[in-house]
Amino acid sequence: MEAISQALVTGYFLGTGPGSTPAEAQEHLGTAVRQLHGSMPHRLLRLDFGLVEATFTGEPHWKCRWLSVHTHRLAEMPSLSAECAKRYGLEFSETVTWGQLSPEVRDSAELVDMSPFAMRYRLPAVKATVHLSGNPEGDELDRVIEKISIGV
Repeated sequence: MEAISQALVTGYFLGTGPGSTPAEAQEHLGTAVRQLHGSMPHRLLRLDFGLVEATFTGEPHWKCRWLSVHTHRLAEMPSLSAECAKRYGLEFSETVTWGQLSPEVRDSAELVDMSPFAMRYRLPAVKATVHLSGNPEGDELDRVIEKISIGV
């Protein structure tokens, strides 16, 4: 969870974040990507690395506008944990909880939205949002992180 906590402190996940180019993202996150474009003319270039999606604007000189770490995919795609271990040297469990993040990250987060089954925290210093789900009856630290968005 060090990589995720670090991303929420620095605004970069494994060296990629707002301002990165597609080549820099591929250098840090791998070359096995699915490219997804927005509507014509292309306003967005989205590179999907499995656990991470990077969205770029500014054709032809693409720059990353935001980065999403889709931790929910770890439970949905059983092979993703092994892929992350091989590609990045990181070990992930099937779920990532709010309590697994470093205390400094949790202490710097501001609660933005809360419903019976979801919560959102904002980390203004790095323009990041953490989306949590889970049982409303349980401890907040046990809530599962569904997605982290950086740059929006």
